[in-house]
Amino acid sequence: MPSALNTLIIVVPLEDAGRTLPAVLHDRGGFTHRAARGLIDAGAVRGVRPGQYAQRVAAGERYEVRVDPDRRYRPKPPPRPGAGYKVIHEERDLLVVEKQPRLLSVPTPLRKEEDSLVERLLESERARGVRRPALYALHRLDWDTSGLLLFARSRRAYEALEAQFQTRTIERLYTAVAAGRVEPDEGRFESRLLEDPRTLKVRSTRRPGEGKEAITEYQVTERLPSATVLSVRLRTGRRNQIRVHLAEAGHPLVGDRSYGKATPLIGRTALHARTLRFIHPVTRKQVAFQSPLPRDMRRLIKTLRGGVAAGKS
Repeated sequence: MPSALNTLIIVVPLEDAGRTLPAVLHDRGGFTHRAARGLIDAGAVRGVRPGQYAQRVAAGERYEVRVDPDRRYRPKPPPRPGAGYKVIHEERDLLVVEKQPRLLSVPTPLRKEEDSLVERLLESERARGVRRPALYALHRLDWDTSGLLLFARSRRAYEALEAQFQTRTIERLYTAVAAGRVEPDEGRFESRLLEDPRTLKVRSTRRPGEGKEAITEYQVTERLPSATVLSVRLRTGRRNQIRVHLAEAGHPLVGDRSYGKATPLIGRTALHARTLRFIHPVTRKQVAFQSPLPRDMRRLIKTLRGGVAAGKS
């Protein structure tokens, strides 16, 4: 026969107003902090949803707690990181995240209904009990580009990091696989990029006063029979910049459906943001983060080494 439930009524006194509900359950009900969270997750506290550990109480609020004396109440384990990303580094002022392909970095006006990395990160913060999570995006990666993204978690950190982006002192390195033989072994693309308002594709323009300055530097790291593996450094951060510059040079990235063509060798554009190096906004020391080449790009390079044609638009 199941045990009878013990019922405890807690009316929040004036001095507890503004405290979290688990803290009140601990002080007024005699529960451990862990058990208090477990009671909330088990639905044993009427008036609060599971996971709402950060809910602040008001004076006079009444909570009914129904406890099974034979049950051990434990909080549910924290949710796994949202699909499509991995937190590489986390601290009070900044967040470094490794994004997988096929995920928007931030919401866009034309894809309002699609989920984004920023929204998933904020939801993860709220699930952990952060009432008003703050996240400032400093740059973006294309929908099907993988790799590292940097976010500020305070206005102070954002302003300090944004200044480094403006002065181009943040180092961003990418690994790219371009169709054909890219010559010479190292080089620089410089143009003004303009977005077509109708197709949203980006192209270089020579008309005075149009477009935004875009500078891309590259170095050949491996030559394959039908493609070239490049280390690419961004001096500016325009949308589609690396893809457009290489496509206009006659070497679209392998798998780029917009500026090249699709291939069965890889299901997305062969571009990965592998390195972020910058001055920490608080400590003022240089920090660096690395992201290993993902499996689909390693597989692509291995296949191309065997002589399979990369394809070229």
